[in-house]
Amino acid sequence: MKNLLSLMTLTKTELNQIFDVASQMRRIATAGYKKGPQLIGSVVGTVYAKPNPSSTAFALATNYLSGTVCPVFGSDDVLQQCRAMDNMGVNAVVVASENDNLVQTFANGARCGVVNAGSGQYDPIGVLADLLTLHDKLDTLQNVSVSVVGNKHTNKINEFARCLQLFGSDLIWYLPTEDFVTPRKGIVIDNIEGAFSGADAIVDIGLSAFSDPAKYYGSTGGIPEKLVDLARIDVPLLGSRHVVDNIGSKNYLHNCVTVRDTNYVSVAMAVLYLMHKV
Repeated sequence: MKNLLSLMTLTKTELNQIFDVASQMRRIATAGYKKGPQLIGSVVGTVYAKPNPSSTAFALATNYLSGTVCPVFGSDDVLQQCRAMDNMGVNAVVVASENDNLVQTFANGARCGVVNAGSGQYDPIGVLADLLTLHDKLDTLQNVSVSVVGNKHTNKINEFARCLQLFGSDLIWYLPTEDFVTPRKGIVIDNIEGAFSGADAIVDIGLSAFSDPAKYYGSTGGIPEKLVDLARIDVPLLGSRHVVDNIGSKNYLHNCVTVRDTNYVSVAMAVLYLMHKV
C-alpha cells in the first residue's frame, strides 16, 4: 500500500489485512510500554488546519512505532507544504483538506506515501476505525445492518456503505424530509423508527450548524432511548456517549467512544506500517 486516499477501491481482502494489522497494533497502543520498532528511521509529515483528534492519533501512531513525526498546522498553501515535505525526504505525508482534488493532485506526483486524513468526500481512517469497532462489538461485519443518523460528517457515508456491501451488509441513513441540502447517498429513508428497527449498530455522525436535533434524532437532547430499544439488544452506539430518556440525557452503557478512539490510533499505526513495507 503506497497511498490511502479513500476506501472506494479497496477489496475485502485488503480491508481484512488492515483490520488484522490494526488488531496487532492495538496491543502496543494499550500496553504500558508503548514502543514498537516498525517505523525506526521513518519520518511522517502531517498537515492539518489545526490540532484535532486525527492529528493527535497520527502523532501518537508514529511515536508508538519509533518513527519521527513532523506536524504542520494552518499552512497558507497546503499543497505547497505537502510537496515541500516530499522534496525534503519524508517517508509519508498525512494531509487533511476539504479539497479532494488537492489530496489526489499531491498523491499523483509524490514520491512519498500519502494518507488522506479527511477531505470533502472521504474519511478513510475514520471509517476504518468505525468498521473495526463494529467488528469488535459484533464479532463480524458480515450480514449486519447499520443505522446512521445526523448530517455533519457525510464524507463517511459512501465509503462506509461501500465497505459494508463487501461484507454483505447494509447502511441505512435516516434523513428527515425537511432536509433539502444534504446530498442523499446510499440507502436513505425518512422514517426514523424504520431506520432503527432491527439495527445491529447505530452510528451518530453529528449535526451541522443550525440543524434542529429533534428533526434528526427524534428529540432535542439527542437519540431517544425508545428508538435505541427498537434495535437489537445491547446495540453498540458509535459517535455519541449518550441517549435520552424521560428524565434527560444519560450515559449509554454500550457506547463505543473509548474503543473507537483506541481503534483510530491502531488503524493509523496499521496504515503507516503497511505503507512503510512497500
